[in-house]
Amino acid sequence: MAPSAKIRGVYTTALTRLLLDAGYRIAAPSPETRQRFALGSAPGIPDLLIKDREDHQGVDIIGEADGVSRILQLIRERLLDAVLMAFDPLGEREKEIVDELKAGEELCHARLELGGASKETLDRLRSSVIPTLALHHRLRIIHPRALEKAEKQLSDRPESRPDLERNVFQEAVLLPLGKAGDVRLEHVKARGKPVRPREGVLLEAVGNRILLKRSFSQGRYDGLDLPIEGGDYGLTETREGAWYVKNAYFSKEGKLKGEYYNVNTSVELYPFGARYIDLEIDVVRRAGERASIVDREKLELLVKEGKISRRLEKKAMEVAGHLIAKME
Repeated sequence: MAPSAKIRGVYTTALTRLLLDAGYRIAAPSPETRQRFALGSAPGIPDLLIKDREDHQGVDIIGEADGVSRILQLIRERLLDAVLMAFDPLGEREKEIVDELKAGEELCHARLELGGASKETLDRLRSSVIPTLALHHRLRIIHPRALEKAEKQLSDRPESRPDLERNVFQEAVLLPLGKAGDVRLEHVKARGKPVRPREGVLLEAVGNRILLKRSFSQGRYDGLDLPIEGGDYGLTETREGAWYVKNAYFSKEGKLKGEYYNVNTSVELYPFGARYIDLEIDVVRRAGERASIVDREKLELLVKEGKISRRLEKKAMEVAGHLIAKME
């Protein structure tokens, strides 16, 4: 018999569509889910539980190890930048939450981060079920009230989609971002380390592009193997949907020292700045020299550790290759 999953959280409709298409059964569906998918009788006790992480930037998957591994493989086949942050035995505290699961073996807990491209795919999956705006799942995190209002209008007037998508993104993201002053880039590491924010002063927010100025005090520049000197500053630039973040480093006199392109998952703009997952590989160029790719082995290690898929590794290498070609 096909495995069953109980799904709860902001990704429920999209993940239900994905799992049903793959032959899974949906256990204990909410009344809303039952109606949307015309579900008949459903298993009451699930094999797997999928629920939102507290920050809604991904999901937790709980179940027996084999079942969790299979569903991880399915999700990463469909969602390009779904990244495995952790895969651990279930803690005692968590067991109290999921005591309704079937459990013939020890339960495991996988924690997934969903990058920008994954959320876009989930938006499309949800749109195949009910009227859904682009960036739906990100807007659920940022401004659910504005999203709910706009999607009600979408249901009433489907032809208004382009205007609604543009207006709600402007209201929820671009306007507050443009007024932010100080902004941060949430630089997420795939190994589950705490998010390292890159903070700076916003210089420009034009369309879907942001430019910020960062100050430095000491140390060395990653990848360039150059010292940070007094008065140095950096200009960091990225845009919605970009698979890299550009950093240019300057002396206090404004002389370019070098450029550092961080290759990452599809950038998501937020009112506070941006968020992305670091894919470890980078493209660097000292002033007056040729560009080169660094940390290729770190990208390979992410694949070997099961953090990312081969497909995402290929995408990262394609991005790096494109940057090298553009800089020659």
